[in-house]
Amino acid sequence: MKTSKLAVDLLGVCVVAAGLAAPLGSAAAQFSTGGTITFTGAIVAPSYGIATSVSEKSQGFRTDVPSDRNASTVDVTFTPAPHTSTAAHVYVLVNTASGVTPPRTLTTRFVDNARRAGPQAGTRFDMGRAGGTLSIASGAVSESAVTVVVNYD
Repeated sequence: MKTSKLAVDLLGVCVVAAGLAAPLGSAAAQFSTGGTITFTGAIVAPSYGIATSVSEKSQGFRTDVPSDRNASTVDVTFTPAPHTSTAAHVYVLVNTASGVTPPRTLTTRFVDNARRAGPQAGTRFDMGRAGGTLSIASGAVSESAVTVVVNYD
């Protein structure tokens, strides 16, 4: 029986594809649900490490525990890379059916790690080289998803 070169090549491609699919599938299973990080443009200096923590008692950005009503339910921590010289601007926008808009009912505050100023309220924050923490709390049920934009200097 004569085997064609095309059949051997196709068999090799299938074996390679099957070998790649198994590790990729197991790696994807390790990720948890959450947000999406999208980069646009070019990062030309060491950036900040970004991590989130969520209150166990929260439902989105809301909590039904009376003693925790003013506490943040989501904290986004920006940790600077060693020897970084970049500063950044952080913006908080709410995702709606028609796009993104400034939040109307969410409470946001930002603390710069260099302690240049006390907590800032609003939707636009200036972050120094030391990083900082963005805290998000409360809000209407309709404001359940946000976009955090980081613009590096």
